[in-house]
Amino acid sequence: MSTVDRLGETVGGFLPERGDPTWYVLGLSLALFVGFSVYLSLLYRSFWLTGADFGSYIHMFETTLDGSGFLEQGKYTVRGPDSSYWGGHFTATLLAFLPIYALVPSPYTLLVIKSALLAASVPMLWVLAREHLDSDRIAGLLTASYALNPFLWSAWLFDFQEQILLPLLLFAAYYTYSRQRYVAFLAFLTLSLFTNEFVTLLAAGFLVGLAVASYRGGRLRAEAWVFGAAAGILVVARAIASWAIGQYSETSGLPTDVIAAPLQAYVEGSRVGLGRLIEIVLANPTLIVDSIAVDVLDKATFLVLLLVPVLFVAAVDEVSLGALVPFLGFAWVFAGRDVYYTFGAHYPLYLLPFVYIGAVRVLAWLDLDATIDHDGARASARTVLSGLFALVLVANLVVGVGMAAQKDAMPTTNDHTETLQEGIEAVPANASLLTQNDVFPHVAARENATFTANRTLFYRYQRANEQPRPEYILLDTELETQGIEWAQPVRQIYLGQFGTTYGLEHYGDEVWVFRRGYNGSPTGLSGSYAVEPRTYEPNDFIPNDALTIDGQLVGTGGATGIYYWYGPGTMLPPGDYTATFLVNATSEDARPVADLEVAAGVTPRRIGNETVTNTDGLENVTVEFSLDRMQSNVEFRAVRAGGEGRLALENVTVASRAAVGDTGGVDANGSG
Repeated sequence: MSTVDRLGETVGGFLPERGDPTWYVLGLSLALFVGFSVYLSLLYRSFWLTGADFGSYIHMFETTLDGSGFLEQGKYTVRGPDSSYWGGHFTATLLAFLPIYALVPSPYTLLVIKSALLAASVPMLWVLAREHLDSDRIAGLLTASYALNPFLWSAWLFDFQEQILLPLLLFAAYYTYSRQRYVAFLAFLTLSLFTNEFVTLLAAGFLVGLAVASYRGGRLRAEAWVFGAAAGILVVARAIASWAIGQYSETSGLPTDVIAAPLQAYVEGSRVGLGRLIEIVLANPTLIVDSIAVDVLDKATFLVLLLVPVLFVAAVDEVSLGALVPFLGFAWVFAGRDVYYTFGAHYPLYLLPFVYIGAVRVLAWLDLDATIDHDGARASARTVLSGLFALVLVANLVVGVGMAAQKDAMPTTNDHTETLQEGIEAVPANASLLTQNDVFPHVAARENATFTANRTLFYRYQRANEQPRPEYILLDTELETQGIEWAQPVRQIYLGQFGTTYGLEHYGDEVWVFRRGYNGSPTGLSGSYAVEPRTYEPNDFIPNDALTIDGQLVGTGGATGIYYWYGPGTMLPPGDYTATFLVNATSEDARPVADLEVAAGVTPRRIGNETVTNTDGLENVTVEFSLDRMQSNVEFRAVRAGGEGRLALENVTVASRAAVGDTGGVDANGSG
């Protein structure tokens, strides 16, 4: 036999036979791998992925490989952007990705790795389910339920994390345990525990559940050494994680702003450990009820949604419950953010493996062949169960597509994204740069690039350190990734320094490139310098003495000096402008019902105004104003002018009166 023939025979021994349903599972897995790899790549090109957590991982790998740091995140937290990821979370398995990234150092590498690992967990579940269930059809439907699970898809779309390893590792761990390959089980369990320190909490419950099942099955005496070894590995993993985090951080525990509101009054300092929280609730048991009562309907709803794809069967399995109870205890009692109890971000990757392991166990325990004697009844039961899973698959698809639509996860590249890319290229590669959350992934490979996604964390850093003074600040005030204006935290932090300390060097389509100490006039991105018209709708304004009625902001006249509404606190480059208020005003006397104003500055001061008394229905009222330098906080507002009557706002449009490419010779970044 030739070498080629022997190789073919060896490979053929691992491949399923022709007609084996495993081919369908592999086809589904391949489709998910290719589909999500392409989809995530398009989302990345569309600036939809964020710095936390995608860009920070790019920065971690880059800084580690070039020797400038060890897993530095580039994110402003209390510890600063040059702090190691291990200062907040310990993960050893993350380092396994470094050689792959070193071979192909690209953001797309991480997206392909993520899709490959999550897609690989699908056939792993199929192998596990087929091993335990007597029906390939039920095993296949359960596997498809996992593959199309909307919580899995939601986590798949969420940037990049080391937790992508967990489904594959945990399915493999339980599979090897069930096959009594205990050394392999301990190996997979160890890899899971060293993926993230949070896994130890769930793994402890998982092991307790397994031990209970082992006792009920009469195997506990024979398997005692396995559970003893597993418990020892868990303790060692937790100890190593605590030691490693302590090497890179002087503080540990949860920030007080992420714990449940009822507990915050009992916490001293800015961080608190889980052990201290447990002490607090044990000393004050009523806090447990108070914490669970916060958004209790949402908590119950999302728990139901988590269990629906497995027809709730995992809820009666001790192994699943062992893992779920610690997580739900944390999410419902101790945590103060809905991302935990709504199973958002990457948290489904912790839970779904245990949920589906429990579903496999319960369906195997039911064993229709053993519990139903009559062939016809057995066939009917399988048909009903298959039908229910089929309904689940349809529901999964509908919910999955709906969740993507809700997050506005539609890849789009257009003139604006091209302008933003030009703005990125306008910043020298070696310059220190601060930018926003959704732009950072595209500059994360730069050693001196940083970002902030949370103003509170930035201020905590600033309390212990001087305010950062990067050479460049890059903002995009049009970009709203996942419905969030990520430019807002940076805008608020440096509000009084734009146009003075930081001059506007380049501008185009609401992409702003600021340079420290720059005093010249801005140049245009994607062509000549120009300021595009922009329209603000009623929901962009803050109502003070007005109500939203039929899509308009409506207020009644009266005593002077009271605001109807104000906002949006926009940024505008230097130039001459016209603000057009589309309003409907009716006054009961000769006095004006409102004064329409334009104001600018950190504490906005009026720079233009026009009174309005009566209009013939909706009419345009224009206010002209000029900015001799870039302003980071421009308001459009209406103030009562003394007349009795009614004022309704449809929108405000701001347009430049300057010719394209003409700034009137004004120093765009003066101190005046």
